[in-house]
Amino acid sequence: MVDRIIKLPGRAEKTIRDKGYAWFIDGENDEYLTDDAILISQAETDKLVAASEACFVLYEKALDHISKNDLWSRLGLPPEIIPLIHHDMKRNLPHIIGRLDFAGGLEQMPTKLIEFNADTNTIMPESALFQSWMYEPVKKDYKGQFNYLHKDLVKTFIDLKQQFPDRPATLLLSSLGHVEDRLNLNVIYKAAVEAGFEVEYADLEKVVFGDDGVFLHAPDGYKQYFFFFKLIPWEFIMFEEPDLMKILVDLSINHDLIILNPSYSIVFQAKHIMSIMYEMFPENDLLLPTYDSKNFLKGKQYVRKGNFGRLGENIKIVDPSGETIAKTKGDFGDFTKIFQEFAEMYADEDGDIYQPSMFLVDGRASCISFRRRDDLIIDDDAEFVPHVIF
Repeated sequence: MVDRIIKLPGRAEKTIRDKGYAWFIDGENDEYLTDDAILISQAETDKLVAASEACFVLYEKALDHISKNDLWSRLGLPPEIIPLIHHDMKRNLPHIIGRLDFAGGLEQMPTKLIEFNADTNTIMPESALFQSWMYEPVKKDYKGQFNYLHKDLVKTFIDLKQQFPDRPATLLLSSLGHVEDRLNLNVIYKAAVEAGFEVEYADLEKVVFGDDGVFLHAPDGYKQYFFFFKLIPWEFIMFEEPDLMKILVDLSINHDLIILNPSYSIVFQAKHIMSIMYEMFPENDLLLPTYDSKNFLKGKQYVRKGNFGRLGENIKIVDPSGETIAKTKGDFGDFTKIFQEFAEMYADEDGDIYQPSMFLVDGRASCISFRRRDDLIIDDDAEFVPHVIF
């Protein structure tokens, strides 16, 4: 196995600072961006693109199967959100952006789906912007990057305007106010503005939820926004803010508020959908054997994950003898669990592992990114590594 890691002249720190993203390289984030790049061939790129779009089709088929067979309880969803999911499916709202994480994909390693960060995915600035800035000094020696995230987001927002021509193109972006979330939303902001939307950002606590829509205070009263993009997890709203859940269901169903990512993204986000997908498509080479019970994986190495979980938290890896060989703590331990057969990731000469990810925009493969870790679990301590096609 050939080591694919090359050194770059730097981390584009001046550009990152000048563009307002210094948070990603300062303080405790100082080592998050590396000055390495990982080489990926054009053939491997093409396979990852095909795998990503094929996986999205599997998710869509699983969503349809769950809806037709009333399998919502298997996903751990409260009944209050189900009417909204049906409503968003009927309106054919686009899935704006999500990120698929894979194992393998390099050398002769098979590409295996790990999970779908379908609702409030992050690492958008790193993927859409930073890795292209870091690649700039060496671009004459290679064949580019697979990075069309901004372009595809612009097209998707243009299509969204055309889908709802009678609605004013006013878009409100919101988050819980974390710096990282606001910086990630910059990517959405710029694409929506280029697509012709009037866009504003506000922390959730500043958003006014009226009887017939969402508003912000304005000098002459209130400004209404007919599109609402939230970098606030649906599971947080469902389980921590039930009153907000009720408001959003009402505004969407009865007053045509368009919420993005749409509510069905929580179906893709729920890990239990992967056990349903494996039941539906057990012969599909992209899917790992995944179950709601560990009994089906006795004698095999497997990964235990919470139905809703982020940042690599509350994950446990168990070897074939039943011994735990890696685990992380976190805030998602109370959710029900799935059990997924372990899959190897590409490792460099130092033993660091690399997880390839693909951003999807409205179901289209749009941008490859990689994260690196010196442990078995890709968690919040992982480094971001730009890719280069050779």
